Amino acid sequence: MELNKNLKIIGGVVILSAVIAIAYFFLVIYNPGAVTDEPVQVIDNPDAGLYVLVKPARGEPVNFVEFTQEDLEKYPYVQKAFFSSNGKSKVPFEDEEVMDNLDEFDLIMYSNNTEHMKVGENYYQFSLEWSD
Repeated sequence: MELNKNLKIIGGVVILSAVIAIAYFFLVIYNPGAVTDEPVQVIDNPDAGLYVLVKPARGEPVNFVEFTQEDLEKYPYVQKAFFSSNGKSKVPFEDEEVMDNLDEFDLIMYSNNTEHMKVGENYYQFSLEWSD
């Protein structure tokens, strides 16, 4: 009897140790900073964020939306990207009003099933991109 009781205790300790080891293993895999005293390094890139990109299109697209320069004034971040030398504009995505404005512009493009626009005599490709 005594031997049977000792085997049960040893077996229980082995099983408990295995469960703790497995839990620790998954803790390390899914949260590597949790098992050290060192803080997890967060890279704070000042260039990270949402950007409006307006690039010249290659040739004449099949489907496009035509805008005047006055039309673009309603969409300041699209206009800023349009007139910038690199064709992009960083968007303050925390600002709900700005995002509503971009949603409105994007809806115009989406409802016309295109990402191309014509301004003056030239064609451009519009996109929103996240950078990190």
